[in-house]
Amino acid sequence: MSTPNVYRDLKKQIILLDYKPGAVIREKEVMEKFGVSRTPVREALMRLEMDGLVRIIPNVGTFAEDVSFQQLKDVLETYDYLVRLSGTLAAERITEKELDEIRKRISAMKQSQDAKVLMRLDGEIHQIINDSTKNKVLIKILSGLYDQSMRIWVFAGAEGEYWKNLENQFVNIVNALEQRDGEMTARLLEEHTNDFVEHIRSQLAF
Repeated sequence: MSTPNVYRDLKKQIILLDYKPGAVIREKEVMEKFGVSRTPVREALMRLEMDGLVRIIPNVGTFAEDVSFQQLKDVLETYDYLVRLSGTLAAERITEKELDEIRKRISAMKQSQDAKVLMRLDGEIHQIINDSTKNKVLIKILSGLYDQSMRIWVFAGAEGEYWKNLENQFVNIVNALEQRDGEMTARLLEEHTNDFVEHIRSQLAF
């Protein structure tokens, strides 16, 4: 298995809390799980530390990063601000192929009530929108913030009322993108993010 796959799959396990906050991540166990040598595991862990998902303490060990209220606030405040910029740029630069890919995910949402499936589709739509900005710096920052927010989401509980309007929200967003309305897209993405924030707040009561 290549290094990017070790990184990707470990990240998914951390986000979905297969490794609980504060849990020890042992290199030897990861090596055995993925059937790789120590080097790709260490490279993956270093990338995950840069993503804010693990904490490496020299001569002690590697730990899944904690989830704290302060981290939650910092992540969501930053994401809420930058998502407006992504909406403005995406409306200018998104391609027809990317619009079609978003519509496919929205159609898939209609077929599922499974929280994890909807979470994956939500993430894929956001990634398509981020990628459509064609701004590599913004894409990297937003992707990292999204991963951290998803981990907090799973920690808080991904079930509940949040899912009821998800499909309709994305229908409105893709329509605004299709119309090249940057202001509307930015506003709808901000409202979508605020709904997410309120869901987290209600679950964690902060």
